[in-house]
Amino acid sequence: MHSNRACSILIVVVSLICLATQGTADAKRRITMSDLLTIRDCEGVSISPDGKYVAFVVGQATYKTNDYLSNLFVVGTKPGSAPVNLGTAGLPHWDNINQWAEEAPQWSPDSRFITYRMRRSPNETWQVWRWNRNGGPPVQLTHVQGDVLDYHWATDGSRLVMTVQRSDDLDRETAQLSEHGILYDGKIEPWMSFPIVREVLAQRTALTPTWVYEFATGKERMANQRELTLFGPWVSDKEQILDLNQGSLQGHHIIDAEKSPNGQWVAYTYLANDASQAKAVEVDLFSKPVRGGNPIKVGADPYISRYWWSSDSKGIYFTEFALGGHTGKLMFAPRSGGTPKLLFRGATPGSTNPDYFGTLSLDRSGKYAAGEGENNITPPRIVLVNLTNGKVRTLVDLNPSFGNIELSQPSRIEGTNRYGTRWFAHLIKPIGYKSGRWYPLIVTTYRSGDYFLRGASGDENPLQVYAADGFVVLSFDVGAEPNTQPGDFQAQLLSWASPTASIEMAVDRLVEQGLVDPQRVGISGYSHGDEIVGYALTHTNLFYAASGAALYDPYFYYLGGEEWQNIFASWGLGGWPEGTAVRQRWEELAPSLRADRIHAALLNNVSDSEYIIFLSLQISLQQLGKPAEMVIYPNELHVINEPKHRYEIYESNVDWFRFWLQGYEDPNPAKAAQYRRWEGLRKLQESNAAKTTSTLTR
Repeated sequence: MHSNRACSILIVVVSLICLATQGTADAKRRITMSDLLTIRDCEGVSISPDGKYVAFVVGQATYKTNDYLSNLFVVGTKPGSAPVNLGTAGLPHWDNINQWAEEAPQWSPDSRFITYRMRRSPNETWQVWRWNRNGGPPVQLTHVQGDVLDYHWATDGSRLVMTVQRSDDLDRETAQLSEHGILYDGKIEPWMSFPIVREVLAQRTALTPTWVYEFATGKERMANQRELTLFGPWVSDKEQILDLNQGSLQGHHIIDAEKSPNGQWVAYTYLANDASQAKAVEVDLFSKPVRGGNPIKVGADPYISRYWWSSDSKGIYFTEFALGGHTGKLMFAPRSGGTPKLLFRGATPGSTNPDYFGTLSLDRSGKYAAGEGENNITPPRIVLVNLTNGKVRTLVDLNPSFGNIELSQPSRIEGTNRYGTRWFAHLIKPIGYKSGRWYPLIVTTYRSGDYFLRGASGDENPLQVYAADGFVVLSFDVGAEPNTQPGDFQAQLLSWASPTASIEMAVDRLVEQGLVDPQRVGISGYSHGDEIVGYALTHTNLFYAASGAALYDPYFYYLGGEEWQNIFASWGLGGWPEGTAVRQRWEELAPSLRADRIHAALLNNVSDSEYIIFLSLQISLQQLGKPAEMVIYPNELHVINEPKHRYEIYESNVDWFRFWLQGYEDPNPAKAAQYRRWEGLRKLQESNAAKTTSTLTR
């Protein structure tokens, strides 16, 4: 289920991440959940304009202190260069669902200095800091009253151009709202369980004026009219910018825009969500003069993930993705259109263990690109790509200790389901796999790809730990969401029915191959994956245990607010849910209304901001005497990110599936109460199975 709110998490950032740890020649050891929890991730990378240096931010969870390490590094691109730790990069940049949002450090045009948005403690505001690439303490450049939301260097290096959210504006609006009653207007979303003033403020567009910081004076000020024209946010003279949080996404909309360095052109991504024109939602890339002129389609592929202007404003670099979980292609196109040029695509899809490359940063010449690279069994590393010959070189291995950990090599399987939809998944066999033996299976849902297979979507399922514990794992990708005509409920139902059919097909194939025991199949979901699991549990009898399941029902229709009610109407679920017009459709979709058909034992690990939407299914199962447990994690949003919570979810999922699919109980005395509860749930499961058998034999 999806969320779009943000909150602050009080996390202390400790500096001095060490990247010098090297593996030893010892025999490879068994992987642990701590290994996965403490992986060092690249949270932003940028190559200097002269191509001689790469700056990157590293983030790492720490269990003991329940916080995150964060450091800024710089490394030379010359072979043999060692990374230099410039110190802490401050608190994580959490996005509105609590993911660490990647943000690249920015270089001065002369390649001497590095800047980054940082705050070092929760009571500070986001400001721009500057580091010397050769080391030394950072200098705080900006001191605006409020937060710097984003910024960029002027091409001549004389100033920074910033978008600012002033704290006094927010404080004043909060005080005004708190003085009076607030009329319910449908825009509030009660299911998020937030105070009403916070809810109202979240629905409003924040005032974000454009400011500049001048290096000559060392001060910031509001941008003047000329600077606004050149550097300020673009307001389309053709269409309205889309607010993704408001209403239905039907039609065509501009998502975001970026002006060229000379301020004369603009590039923007365009969401095409019209079922009469495309089977799936497309994101296209266009360019046009800032004022006047006709839009020119630049991107040839319908899935554009990132784009940026060349330094001379004559062309646009962009990355495009096809479906299938492979790395994107780096492309270049003139701003006036024409056939885009392929600059880099990484390993050819279908090759053994292809590499997956994250966001790439180009130098001024366009010869070198730096980025983050990984593959199915190799966690993130910093890489340099020579775009003239396509060769890739590792600059820094962020996780060298993984060279001493035994991992199971995933293999890709694919197929076409009964609806004609292509699917793929990564199959991970147990460590020490023996041919001819049937193994229990865990299916994880939503997304998979050529990247490091860590914890599946939401990072809640330690895939390689499952394999080390004797499970076959199927890391399943559900594919693109179908593009449907408004009100076509049966077509919308394929968002869940088609992935379910694909999973059934994949499991049947593994059973036929003699790899998987059909009586010991589990499934796990997160976000949209929760929805897939919720549908699968109520429309198949394939699974014996599950973790993470939910789907929309009338209960959520009332709690979702006007935004979600509009979305439901576009699905053919508009109007009073109890009305005869849509009641039958809700009964087909809602798991709480089909709870009597669920036979799997269900565990839901949920955040305290979202648990309300899981209650209808949890209580329905309890009322029916079916095995179900829900654990609520405090101070979390859609992505549960506190390290101790993350570890606990890893552990509870492993324990849950081992209990139900292997009959195994961890002898740790601290878990005795957990297993007493679960043994009671198992008696319910056995009782329900006996009743079903009795009914069938009458």
